[in-house]
Amino acid sequence: MKKKVLATLLSATMVASLAVGCGSSTEATPTEEAATESTEAAADTAEEAASEETTEEAATDTAEAAPVEAEELPEAFAHYTFDEGADEGYTAVVRTDDIGDNDGATYGIADAGDYTFQYADGAVGQALYVDGETGVNLNLEPTNTDSYTISFWMNADRLATFGPTLQLGYNIGKAADAGNDVTWANFTQSEWGENSAKIFPIVWSRNESSDAADGTDCWPWLYAFDNEIHGKREWVQVTLVCSGEEQTGATGATTVGAQYYINGQLVYDSQDNYENGTYFEYTWDATLAPNIMKPGDNTFESYFGINYWDTIYKGFVDDLYVFDTALTAGQVVSLYEMGDPTVETVAPEDGASDAASTEASAEGIDNSAVETTGTVVGETDCSTGFWTAFSDVVEVPSGESVTVNFKNYTDGLNNWDNFLVVLQNVADAHSADENADYKEYAVVRADNYGWGTGYDNIATAECDWNWDTFVTDINGADVELTITNNGDTADVVAVVTTADGATYNQSYTGIAVDGDLYYCLSVEKGFLDVQ
Repeated sequence: MKKKVLATLLSATMVASLAVGCGSSTEATPTEEAATESTEAAADTAEEAASEETTEEAATDTAEAAPVEAEELPEAFAHYTFDEGADEGYTAVVRTDDIGDNDGATYGIADAGDYTFQYADGAVGQALYVDGETGVNLNLEPTNTDSYTISFWMNADRLATFGPTLQLGYNIGKAADAGNDVTWANFTQSEWGENSAKIFPIVWSRNESSDAADGTDCWPWLYAFDNEIHGKREWVQVTLVCSGEEQTGATGATTVGAQYYINGQLVYDSQDNYENGTYFEYTWDATLAPNIMKPGDNTFESYFGINYWDTIYKGFVDDLYVFDTALTAGQVVSLYEMGDPTVETVAPEDGASDAASTEASAEGIDNSAVETTGTVVGETDCSTGFWTAFSDVVEVPSGESVTVNFKNYTDGLNNWDNFLVVLQNVADAHSADENADYKEYAVVRADNYGWGTGYDNIATAECDWNWDTFVTDINGADVELTITNNGDTADVVAVVTTADGATYNQSYTGIAVDGDLYYCLSVEKGFLDVQ
């Protein structure tokens, strides 16, 4: 958040569900991810910031400041030109079903074996083509510094919500609550723009030490706050500078100062915003997680186009730099001026662009002809937002089971755009704003994610979904859902029969409850036909 990045999403920012897996979509596979209440809260924060006129004016004023003069660059810590082929040290990797010791992962990552990389004209010499099935292991070493710079050119044919372009850090596929220090940064796409507009690129970062004793447990993000996609079938240079100043927000979480550049222009400065409120009223989560390059003696990973949860990137990458210092604005200009964003890049013939199919999939699944026969939950145009539509709330008495049948429909764009099951303690509310006694024992999703107080104590959370066909399988599927109240625990079991007659099973068992138990159904970007 299975998905990002992504098990239980409990952060106050964008969080990939790592309780049972990580992020997912059809453009984002079984991913942050991934959305929990906290994820949605972060999305609301991001959307509000992006939609505030003062935010955009401040960002525009910053971008339109006096021109910055180019400055001499320091020696690079690492530089992939992609002009010399795989001799530069990168290797091909693929997804596998074996997750190994990555206990927060949906997939494993393994060496691709005998694979021949393909190239084309890029913004700076030759660019590497990522074919949408095979990712790149950069085999980078960490800088082991508190300040650093990452910069690369890219030209995407396919982007995925929460999906990776460059993702690097420590223990990326592991669950932090299992005693792992998990820190990473992912240059990705989100749907946090105004009216849920897609945004690319954002830097979603994470530091979740197993004990969080140093106060650095956080999931911050930063981007240009412009409601735009940069780099979709066009060349864009993305540069992240970690200047490293300590930032302590109202929540007590500690993040670090960072500057973000698109095509050589500063679009967001978290340290400036922290000190002066230049862009909007400071929030700790619009910044960068610490220790991405320096958390200690853990396993450092660096991938382009692939991670443990999401749809593999398809497109080009070129001229990727890592510096072990924080570059100045003038040095970032120098990086940009070495490239030519007007270069017309054509995918290799046997890995041709799937522009047409990508656009078709971006439209999702058309359910306009569906004839419903029961009680509909959600809008039939699949526009329903998170936590906005609910079925009736039904009591599940102690020692008894309740079964409900419904058809599930999805827009087909994300794995989490399907049904949710809410286990709660009251019959008359969907939030504490409506009833101060309201409490969620757990919220569990069709894509094998969940969150909530009781969810932490789930003994078993499993399914036998075919994640390669999940979004088409789940659309129009018949769901027989049974909720059982065992007294101090609850079980949620779904038997799902696809339109083609295939049957899948999903179960969440051992969810801790401590009193009255009620359930209701909800849905995001889909609708339910409850029989």
